[in-house]
Amino acid sequence: MQRFAIRLSAGVLAMLAVSVPRAMTLDEVVAKHVAARGGAEAWAKVQSMKITGNCIAFSLKTPFTMYRKRNQRYYVDHVWNGHRIVIGSDDKTTWSDNAFTDQGPVELSGADLAAAQGELHFVTPLFDYPRNGYQAKLLGPTVLDGNPAIGVELTRPDGAKETWYLDPTTYLEAGRESPGSDFGRPMPLRTYYDDFRKVSGVVVPYRVESQWYTRDRVFEIASIEFNAPVDDALFVLPPPPGMGPVLALVGKFKVALSQRDDPKAAWTESQRESKIEAQLRRALLEERFTADGNEVVRTLSYDRFRKTYRLTEISSESRTMDVEVGPLAEGQLTLSNVDTGTSLDVFGTTIHTKTMIHDITPDGFQIDRDVSTDGGKTWFTAAKAAYTRVAE
Repeated sequence: MQRFAIRLSAGVLAMLAVSVPRAMTLDEVVAKHVAARGGAEAWAKVQSMKITGNCIAFSLKTPFTMYRKRNQRYYVDHVWNGHRIVIGSDDKTTWSDNAFTDQGPVELSGADLAAAQGELHFVTPLFDYPRNGYQAKLLGPTVLDGNPAIGVELTRPDGAKETWYLDPTTYLEAGRESPGSDFGRPMPLRTYYDDFRKVSGVVVPYRVESQWYTRDRVFEIASIEFNAPVDDALFVLPPPPGMGPVLALVGKFKVALSQRDDPKAAWTESQRESKIEAQLRRALLEERFTADGNEVVRTLSYDRFRKTYRLTEISSESRTMDVEVGPLAEGQLTLSNVDTGTSLDVFGTTIHTKTMIHDITPDGFQIDRDVSTDGGKTWFTAAKAAYTRVAE
């Protein structure tokens, strides 16, 4: 009983040691914090930051580069245990390209998203928190790792909560408790801020350490460039592996067709319209059109494991899916079904097809369809399609 009283008294004394009056309001605390960080007027002159230094993770120190821009645009490129990890956000989509998982760029969700959203603030979320959709509650005098602090609880627009601990003397952030993630598993995250320096009229922590589960990550800042030029495209979710070069095929097109049944036959000309859309977060291109009364659906995707493109086609006439595979080289896709087992058998003849997609420009592209009846030894061009982009 006596030991409990001693511990309780120590806790009370720690609370009383905080130099902030209990009557201080939330607005007053936030105002002191903003002033401590250099003031709203000085920060209003800063529109972007390029931050470089070293990241310590898994006991290894490697360089990192971080960009911050107004409106929660964020990008960090760093290495964990020999694996490059990029995390970005354009204020609409928060994403990562994590070599640990080898998935390529993916939109974050769940615990990973909750953890990443805690890093998107340009200064701290206490700056203009109502405008950013946060709710705030003053917790008052508290303790962080045995040291006096002032607690402020923030509720994010998505309902997640984080607690900020301010130094009662300087009103700079000492720490933060927020949602974290360990490879998708929710974990409490604690972050510490230290080594504050005044640069170009504003104050910035040059050491940020995050701890969760058995993990520990430290950003040691070497330099900060304010108002560094940065293209907004940097913050946008990159396309899935292999899909970047073929996204120019997306759009609405007028198609001029030339077709023939054999190498000696005359070409037959016709026209149609077609639309190609990006699906599954740009992992798949889908084209739908009607030809000679038949509905046709084509898809184009990239297999990152086999390092090849895959073109599929099925129609209301064939009712079976043809699959062609092949590479992209010198701006041309060359795909065939010679090795896919989806050739067409007609009256005892095996027909293979080969598709070339080439001359890809912002205005359109060309498709040639070749046919072989000798297992791919020789080919003749059976169809040509010139796609010309039209306004949607």
